[in-house]
Amino acid sequence: MMNKLKSIFEDARNDFIKCNAISKLASGDLTIPEYRSVLRQIFHHTRENPQLQALATVYFRGRQRDMVRPFLAHASSEIGHDQLALNDFVSLGGDPKHVEYENPHPATSALLAYGFYQIYNLNPLGYLGYLFFLEFNGTANGEPFMDSLRNIGVPDSAMTFLRDHAEIDIGHNKLMEKYVSHMIHSQEDYDAIAYAMKTTGYLYGIMLDAAVANADNSVHFGWNWEELNADDASPYATEEDVAAFK
Repeated sequence: MMNKLKSIFEDARNDFIKCNAISKLASGDLTIPEYRSVLRQIFHHTRENPQLQALATVYFRGRQRDMVRPFLAHASSEIGHDQLALNDFVSLGGDPKHVEYENPHPATSALLAYGFYQIYNLNPLGYLGYLFFLEFNGTANGEPFMDSLRNIGVPDSAMTFLRDHAEIDIGHNKLMEKYVSHMIHSQEDYDAIAYAMKTTGYLYGIMLDAAVANADNSVHFGWNWEELNADDASPYATEEDVAAFK
């Protein structure tokens, strides 16, 4: 079954790399401001992923519960990756002062919402397809993407997010094999994972394209009041800044 899912991933990845953002990167036409805009949205997406992954374990049953410990350890290892993306954003001249408190681009929210929708409203094990695409994408595309970014002038100091995923996701890919072998025993589960993998790749490409398109327009989508009301301290915004939002 793992080989079949890897084949589905390759199909999803081949579709993903045809998106406008990746095509521009491959041709050397992506600009620094555009990549900076991409990192901004990656921050918003990545920030939610550890808690989303932990949420999926609520639905593990029977022998699937044997995977709760590695699943939560895996989720814990994802904590802080949003900060890597934000650090890279800053290294490329981005102002991080208000990023934590802004709403993501609607395309980013759509990608995030799909993960929650899969867990809450569809087959929860389909979430493995969401996770599968993100993990295998990091190892399959990390090094080529970094080479292309160097070609457009992005220094290695602004590629900590990609470098970390190119390395750590090798271990995560092995975990994916463990999850699949221990948890997936029906055609229904397999189909749910395959569909979620394709959907995640599709929506991730849309998120990147939207970020690139918004680089020049710099449309602001309002404040995330849940984050603002929950936080009275930020490594970037002062208490006065937070108070000013309110």
